[in-house]
Amino acid sequence: YGSNMRLGVPGFYGTVEDCLQNAELVVFWSSDPESTNGIYAGADGTQRRLWAKDLGIEFVHIDPALNSTAQLLGGKWISIRPGTDAALATAIMYEWVRLGLYDRQYVAERTTGFDEWQQYLLGSLDGTPKTPEWQERETRVPARDVRSLASTWGRRKTYLAAGGLGAGFGGACRTATGAQWARCMIMMMAMQGWGKPGVSFGNLQMGAPMDLNFYFP
Repeated sequence: YGSNMRLGVPGFYGTVEDCLQNAELVVFWSSDPESTNGIYAGADGTQRRLWAKDLGIEFVHIDPALNSTAQLLGGKWISIRPGTDAALATAIMYEWVRLGLYDRQYVAERTTGFDEWQQYLLGSLDGTPKTPEWQERETRVPARDVRSLASTWGRRKTYLAAGGLGAGFGGACRTATGAQWARCMIMMMAMQGWGKPGVSFGNLQMGAPMDLNFYFP
């Protein structure tokens, strides 16, 4: 879903500078680049993430375990029951709608189907509002933590590290509901104005500027 380059990987090249200059929060969701750094990435991503820490960019880690990246960088760790990530994402978006913490202009001009999605979040379609309490039974993430994360995320320029390489390789994508989680990640970024300064995908593991259109003769 969304942008892509070769082999279906999100086009996060060129976003490192934008993140370091503009982002205020990095959310690592099912993402542990210190353990899973990719076949070409090497260890240089560690230094980029440490730059982000030195700049005062805050971190949130959503993962069943306190993984290596969370231990190195620090920040808020949200332990989630495996395979329930889509429910947490949906409840965050419910809070964004309830509090008005989404980019209305971006949604109106660059997305389709939001009215129906909003009705689903609010429970108008099925009688079940997708509240933080609703997700708590499934994810075991306390409702108060969901409200806090939704409020912080909705008020800050956020760089989303979704999946092991910032590209959908994480465990959340490899479950029975993994496709729904992937869809949620795109919808969340669309609600926050995906592509605006500081609002993009990646985890600083890869993303140095590259000319992907250059080929040797």
